[in-house]
Amino acid sequence: MHLGIMQNSLAPGELERSFDLAGRSGADGLELACDRAADLADVLGRDGIRQVQKLSKSHKVRVPSIGLGVLREDESLLGDAKAVSAAKDVVHQGICAAEEIGARVVLLPFLGKAVIETEAELDRVIENLEELAEQAEEASVVLGIESTLNVDQQKHLLAHLGAYTSVRVYYDTGNALSRKFDPATYLRDLGADQVCQMHFKDVRLGEEGRPPDFDVALGDGDVDFPGVVNAIRALGFDGWVVLETPATAKPLAAAKANLRFVRGLLDEPGAG
Repeated sequence: MHLGIMQNSLAPGELERSFDLAGRSGADGLELACDRAADLADVLGRDGIRQVQKLSKSHKVRVPSIGLGVLREDESLLGDAKAVSAAKDVVHQGICAAEEIGARVVLLPFLGKAVIETEAELDRVIENLEELAEQAEEASVVLGIESTLNVDQQKHLLAHLGAYTSVRVYYDTGNALSRKFDPATYLRDLGADQVCQMHFKDVRLGEEGRPPDFDVALGDGDVDFPGVVNAIRALGFDGWVVLETPATAKPLAAAKANLRFVRGLLDEPGAG
């Protein structure tokens, strides 16, 4: 299993510094973040791709995935024709960049303004994903769906795109718990074959009526990580686990502490 860390957990918007911090932290990889329109050119454009390739090589840090966080700023693939067209262009850019960089996964977050709330929206997303799934398949890239959907809804989405191996779930521990799903049970019910990659993210559940707090280091919230690791072992998942942790004033120290926490769990013969 390989451990990566999100760019936003290190130096948001600073590509070179993020690679440097990832390398010094001991992470195996760095998940790139495209959260603003400017990032699309800086990271996914021709010069950006060359810079990523150079930094990856010099810092000996792989790029397992590209996160298209900018899709959260609009209704994306569940919106009107204009929103869908713009979102498809962004995803197409992500697929092309991932193919050149050697990243296996392009993360599509259905969060923020793009959260899927109704069955009609889910069906619209499935319809709009078909064309993109074909593009991803041709490029040997996987579209990782990060969402707040329950297991049955995730399976519904995947079943309707069953002709493609290029669409899978990007599983997130914090998202699962924030929706009151048990993360380990959710993962077992979904199955490792449906998961392309994982985010290890912690969350502290507030009192009823209060939003969950994601500004916590791994192990300081309410996610049962030993239970999640046991589920990973039972399912035989051996892909990338990417740490999604809060940015801090001391990102290197935080990254090292979070990586140490996860490696400690993975080294235990029976976590939990």
